[in-house]
Amino acid sequence: MFNIFYVFSGQILNFVRETHMTLANKVTILRIVLVPFLVICLWETVNAEWWRYLAASLLFLVGIGDVVDGYLAKKMNEVTKLGALLDPIADKFVVIALCLVLYSHYWVGPHLPFWLFAVILAREAFVVTGFLSLSFTNVQIDPWPCLIGRVNNNGQQIMYGFVILGHVMPEISVRLIQYGVGITTVISFLAYMWLFFGILKPRQGVKSDVSRSMQEVT
Repeated sequence: MFNIFYVFSGQILNFVRETHMTLANKVTILRIVLVPFLVICLWETVNAEWWRYLAASLLFLVGIGDVVDGYLAKKMNEVTKLGALLDPIADKFVVIALCLVLYSHYWVGPHLPFWLFAVILAREAFVVTGFLSLSFTNVQIDPWPCLIGRVNNNGQQIMYGFVILGHVMPEISVRLIQYGVGITTVISFLAYMWLFFGILKPRQGVKSDVSRSMQEVT
């Protein structure tokens, strides 16, 4: 399996290198490519502990890439529609993939509690479903995240790092960050529901504010 992903990622890297796209978008694609390797490392932890540390390192690189691609896009004035679409896709990919793996029996532990697993997946499923539903309408959607969405996404990735290295960390620290992430996930979930149903509610002037409103929840 590792060899398959190695060959596949090599082809993706060649494509990224040869394709004319912004540097920020290339970094975002590399973030996406790293996720399958991260999942493999988590699965292999059952065979050797050093896989756990490799997984934590890859997660750190993914997090750094999230900061770098946004910085490059703004610094080089290369904010594009493709980048605006790829960035949330990369975020959802890593969040959902790690949520599934760290809750499953394939992971040696510590595991995500069921309530947090359910809340995260419910929130992500609702966001993706709502985004896809609105994309088939004449509503102009801007997927760039706002403060609460960014805090929630970054908090989830930090929490995953705590869980991955939870065997060497105080249990109370892991529990506290899990509860913190649970709170921000619920808040952003409710904010998205409020906005989504507000958009569907027929009232004058809704469409003119949709692009701005969509930024506030994703």
